Amino acid sequence: MKLALLAALAATAAPTALAWGAAGHEIVATIAQIHLHPQVRDQLCRILPRQAGCHLAPVAAWADMVRRQYPETGPMHYVNPKNDFPGGPNAHCEYGEHGWINEDVNVLTAIMNKTAGVAAGEGDISLRFLVHFLGDLHQPLHLTGRDKGGNGALFRFEGRARNLHSVWDGGIVLKNIRELSNYTSPLPAKQIENNLPHAIFDPYVRWIVWEGIRQWWKDDVDSWLACPAGGDPYPHSSQGNVPPSKQGKAAHRAPWLEGLVNAGHVAALSLPDSLRGVVAPLLPVPDASYEGFNSQLLRNHPDALAKRGETFEEPACPYTWSRANHAINCEYAWPKEYTGSGPLIELDTDEYLGRIGRDKVVERLLAQGGLRLAKILNRVIGKGEYSDLYIDY
Repeated sequence: MKLALLAALAATAAPTALAWGAAGHEIVATIAQIHLHPQVRDQLCRILPRQAGCHLAPVAAWADMVRRQYPETGPMHYVNPKNDFPGGPNAHCEYGEHGWINEDVNVLTAIMNKTAGVAAGEGDISLRFLVHFLGDLHQPLHLTGRDKGGNGALFRFEGRARNLHSVWDGGIVLKNIRELSNYTSPLPAKQIENNLPHAIFDPYVRWIVWEGIRQWWKDDVDSWLACPAGGDPYPHSSQGNVPPSKQGKAAHRAPWLEGLVNAGHVAALSLPDSLRGVVAPLLPVPDASYEGFNSQLLRNHPDALAKRGETFEEPACPYTWSRANHAINCEYAWPKEYTGSGPLIELDTDEYLGRIGRDKVVERLLAQGGLRLAKILNRVIGKGEYSDLYIDY
């Protein structure tokens, strides 16, 4: 128990190691923080644990840190489309046309579930998961099941053997942070500077926001945030001719044990902020979080909306947003010469990494993730009173 308590304290309050599971997630969270309306930031400050300092970045990687405590949440970090095989001479990219390995519990359904949770006032834990899953949605290797999302695909990067997932999780981002030589001085924009977490990646965020969002992609931002008026057309076996997932259902707890879990969560709500931030992460997630987990995404499918005579009004459309991210697997992430055998292919080359850099692939993903997270929080926390983004720079 003492070790678990120390781990939870570290996960909540301490600076995190740098990877997409940390730096990438914290960058997405920081870009979101910059674009929150001040009133929304004030409300989030009352939701976040005190140790976060009213900032999203310190909790952005928390969901990875507690995966062993919450093993049921594992499938929420990714989605595996069937028949998807990026990379190599016989590559073909599919994104749900023939169904999913985990169609009911995945990063897409998780985003809608946790968005609804934050809107319902479920508080800190739902918010932490939501912040994290928006980051996962913008890491392309979380959207393919080939070689376990690249974890089983070995390459060379900067002279040493690494799996492809780790290259995209941390290798490219850290290299970009390390090699960026400018933007070390404050910008003439308080909205940006006041929301930086004083981290090693501050210059990288300045560059992405000041040159990227403000200049390169200024005409693309509206389309990044847009969702189809008719609904988010997530392919699912209950909505059309899509093969169902064969993944088994997780075992549920005995009623008496589930009662204790729920009682623990209720009791934690009455604790002071300083204690609640420590105790809440130690509690198992109630089973109710996984029953009907896909309902929020499915109720906003075009067929479901049409039956009810409604239009799409949710702040997030994760399937629509992630389709272009998934395509990056075939377009950039998986080398066309990769066969899974033979000498390890070096990725730190102009042909591979240089092209990714010139096309600003990683920077665009981080920007999209941050702005989309800001949109969700501005809409949900702001109760529809504010525009999707706050921009005053």
